[in-house]
Amino acid sequence: MERENIKNEIIRLISEKIGINQQKLNDYSKEKSLLDASIGLQPRDLLTLFFELQRKYDIIFVEKDITEKRFDYLDNMVNAVIDKQVSE
Repeated sequence: MERENIKNEIIRLISEKIGINQQKLNDYSKEKSLLDASIGLQPRDLLTLFFELQRKYDIIFVEKDITEKRFDYLDNMVNAVIDKQVSE
């Protein structure tokens, strides 16, 4: 799946499941952690995204996918999904 489509789908999930404004994500997500106060996600929200992404893309993340890469940055989430799709 194309990188931009995955990014847009993650933004849509964050908006629908967590209630964060999509424009806010587009404005800040490149340079800020999704946990930054200006964006407003909570750690539990990342856990929700973790499971939603696994379900949506039929992939399984392992601990190093989260701990070795900053899963709290949108681009890193996109990369994690792409990496799993390629390897599985």
